[in-house]
Amino acid sequence: MIQLEDVGHVAYAVPDLAVAERFLTDFGLEVSARTADRIYFRAAAARHHVYVAVKADESRFIGTALDVASKADLDLASRTIPGAGPVVETGEPGGGWRVTLKTPNGHTIWLDYGVARLDPLPTDPITPLNFHGAPLRINRSVRGRARRISVLRFGHFVLQVPDCKAEINWFINHFNLTPSDFLGSDEGSEPVVFGAFLRLAKGAQLVDHHCILINQSRFFGCHHSSFEVADLDTVMAGHEYLETLGYNLDAGVGRHMLGSLIYDYWLDPFGQRIEHFTDTDVINDEFVPSYFNGSADETTQWGMAPDASFFD
Repeated sequence: MIQLEDVGHVAYAVPDLAVAERFLTDFGLEVSARTADRIYFRAAAARHHVYVAVKADESRFIGTALDVASKADLDLASRTIPGAGPVVETGEPGGGWRVTLKTPNGHTIWLDYGVARLDPLPTDPITPLNFHGAPLRINRSVRGRARRISVLRFGHFVLQVPDCKAEINWFINHFNLTPSDFLGSDEGSEPVVFGAFLRLAKGAQLVDHHCILINQSRFFGCHHSSFEVADLDTVMAGHEYLETLGYNLDAGVGRHMLGSLIYDYWLDPFGQRIEHFTDTDVINDEFVPSYFNGSADETTQWGMAPDASFFD
């Protein structure tokens, strides 16, 4: 079993690097490096980059990197996963070593180890809440406003595939990943699954509800990539800021049912979906998966729900 530490970065082809840079920095990322045809963006956390914009004629999802626990995990992946490439240097700013994989449905996954860590960046302050009977903010007022916010880290991504069963099995058979919840039903003689939220399997250690969602779809690509911010006030400040700049809101602000996270989805200037999130469930091996059988708009507990076709 190959041990993953975390998600690493996501890469997209973009037709205009300057336009991509303007949007992604407004979104809360920072440039960490440039080459002739690429811009590398970091979050406040230490990883050298969490998003790569690659100059191309058309916008498309290229692939996602997952960080492994050791170089031995790269060797294991190269030897044991069908179709895996050799262990090579990444050749990217930030360095490190890499194995390139293809999923059963044809998505590109890079396993990375040893990518440089940078000094963390300043982050937005967390606004304590005054719960009834247990106030956390005493003699202090909230004075938030629309502003460019700070992205903390790359949190998760969603793969759209024509055959979700093969994709889900590939991830959980090769890596320390396990389902948190399913899209589908367990009411018949055997479960029907058309999607799975996968989390890192780290025993009693608390982890995010999911780092990957595999979704059965008539489309092929990355439904969205998602980036964590400090709290609800930060989500709202960023929402108002992006709105004043005229960017395209997709859905939000709202709270999902599966994972419980507060979300705010935007479309970048080329039509790719990207998300700010906060307050996701953190769980461990005691968590019991559930099945959800409903439309995408029914996954919202409150707020602006996505269109019913959100997960087509």
